[in-house]
Amino acid sequence: MRREYPVVMFSVCLLVLASVCVNQPVQAASETPLSDGPLVQEVVFKVIEGTDQEVSALIGDSVDLIGEFVSPDYLSVLESAANIEVVETLRNGYGYLTIKTDKYPLNITDFRRAFAFALDKERICAEVWDGLAMPQDSLIPQLNPYSAEGHLSYTYYAASPTLGNDLLDDAGFVDIDSDGWREAPNGSDFSISIECASSSPTAIEIGEIAADALIALDVQAAAVPTDFYEYLNRLYFHEDYDMVFVGASFTTFDVDWIAAEFSSENADEPYWNFPCWRNATYDSWSDQLLHATSYDDVYEAAINMQEIWIHACPEVVCYDNALLSAYRTDKFEGQVNSNIDGVPGWWTNYKVHLKGSPTEPPTGQFRWSTPLDVDTLNPMATSSAYTMNVLNNLYDSLIIQDPEGNDMPWLAQSYEIQTHDDNASVPAGHMRFIFNLVQNAVWTNYMPLTAYDVAYTLNYYADAPGNPYGADLTEMTTAYASDYFTVVVEFETESYWYLHTIGYKLILPMSVLSAIGPSGWSSWNPSWDEVVTSGPFTITANVAGEFSELTYNPLYFNALSLPPAIDHPADISYAVNSTGNTIVWNPSDANPALYMVYRNNTMIGAGLWTGDNITINIDGLDVGTYNFTLYVFDFSANYAYDTVWVHVYTPSGVALDLVAIGIAAGAVLVVVLIGWVLIRSRRGGNG
Repeated sequence: MRREYPVVMFSVCLLVLASVCVNQPVQAASETPLSDGPLVQEVVFKVIEGTDQEVSALIGDSVDLIGEFVSPDYLSVLESAANIEVVETLRNGYGYLTIKTDKYPLNITDFRRAFAFALDKERICAEVWDGLAMPQDSLIPQLNPYSAEGHLSYTYYAASPTLGNDLLDDAGFVDIDSDGWREAPNGSDFSISIECASSSPTAIEIGEIAADALIALDVQAAAVPTDFYEYLNRLYFHEDYDMVFVGASFTTFDVDWIAAEFSSENADEPYWNFPCWRNATYDSWSDQLLHATSYDDVYEAAINMQEIWIHACPEVVCYDNALLSAYRTDKFEGQVNSNIDGVPGWWTNYKVHLKGSPTEPPTGQFRWSTPLDVDTLNPMATSSAYTMNVLNNLYDSLIIQDPEGNDMPWLAQSYEIQTHDDNASVPAGHMRFIFNLVQNAVWTNYMPLTAYDVAYTLNYYADAPGNPYGADLTEMTTAYASDYFTVVVEFETESYWYLHTIGYKLILPMSVLSAIGPSGWSSWNPSWDEVVTSGPFTITANVAGEFSELTYNPLYFNALSLPPAIDHPADISYAVNSTGNTIVWNPSDANPALYMVYRNNTMIGAGLWTGDNITINIDGLDVGTYNFTLYVFDFSANYAYDTVWVHVYTPSGVALDLVAIGIAAGAVLVVVLIGWVLIRSRRGGNG
């Protein structure tokens, strides 16, 4: 890439002078080790279609990681292969049975609870999943920090038909005609159909176990394998069913969705509230869940809503299954099994490194398999999770989720949330976020990443028609940069979840977005060698249908790097008015950025440092003693310095020498005169 040095000079000076010149160097390694990275030189995504081929590539050492979760069907072959590790992570999701709660007698809570107690979730986990699952009751997966799983005084884990039968007896479900099956409290016969996907052996087995639970309660029931998309369409539009087996998966740990998903108002709305469930007490917590401004208040609402939901059983969650990740262990270590992505995720790319090798500078090529090609380098225009596996390494966000799923400041090193109660300048009912950015983030065109990029990106998403990143920004009233490293964003309502609405979005360069315009977001399709990015890796090759190659970004603001090394030239003395006097330093660093030179604490020079020697002319100084201090900075905000003392003297030694020469010359003259007199005397005597 061609470097435009005048622009670079300005950018780097702005970047570094504003952030580290007057401060001590910040070493991420000593304070927040998780943020150090990346630690590998290259990540290559190799297109390999089909799980059989991906598994063969891993065993054959063509890749180091299978880039998606692996079916348990491959567990035995992977576990028997050399240098292969298979690890489990609980799914951020579950399989569940939804129940049509507006249909008699399924609208009776005691009936649904009786079924939940009778269902053998432990059997499902042991037999259907071969131990690769755990019983689950809550609608929020148990790894989620908001989950109430295990908080209640009871569970539905083990089959308890006795409890179920007692509930049915008390609710008036009795066998009136002595035919062996209970009638509904109004005396009518009924039976329950449990529909399950005909294409899934797992779903069919669970449907049969659910039917067994109802039969144990003397309720007529049968599992009915059905076309999945046929009954899914009925769920979407609230058409007829009894019980249906489906699954849910989530990409974050946000739980604001539980308000709308089971709102009484949405019981008749297409695509929402499959069980058509209504509960006023549940609804009463929704406002706090959606509009509270603190984590504690949001957490309180989420827990209470789960307790109500678990007791009412509009749906019965069956299990939370383990997802399997497979990778090689012979060359690399540091793979991260995150709660959201498992091993094939962002954190593995960021932390993996060669065994036994230093992590600075990064070395090695880590290879993924991916079943699909990268369809575009435009994150606004793709719906492919496999494409985003690549693009997420190229851009940053204000906040990321750590491996456990907790918020971790990233481009924003800190933030403040304000309401009218905190700051009278915030309009009543509004909410303001103030993000303080890191001050050493740089785009790959060497321009600094500033608050202006962040504000422009958020406004672009909100204003660009149809942009998918703008759908949740409709209540954003303003986003602006108050200075180079401070972003202010305001919403017209209050909600803790706005933090994630802003914080999780990828930040793009202001220069790029302004060039493509609001209507160009969907058609923008940059090539790999022209895209401007900021992330831990840059894209250095992209061959359609074959591979995408990412390379360590030495400019990355969190890059793990050692401080620059700097030598110490000898102190210098020279006579006033002499010329040709210089100091030559020979510093070195993997990511050189900027140098500055001070004379007696006054800066006399600064510029781009490319790793070359730095030479300072020190001619023209008056008589005296001076300290010249060189500071060199790298792009990771590390620095080093060295001081050379310079003594400029008056040549008083020259004057003394002239006196000595004069004395010597006088002595010679005296000797010559005496000799002449003696010679003349001798001549006179002979005459």
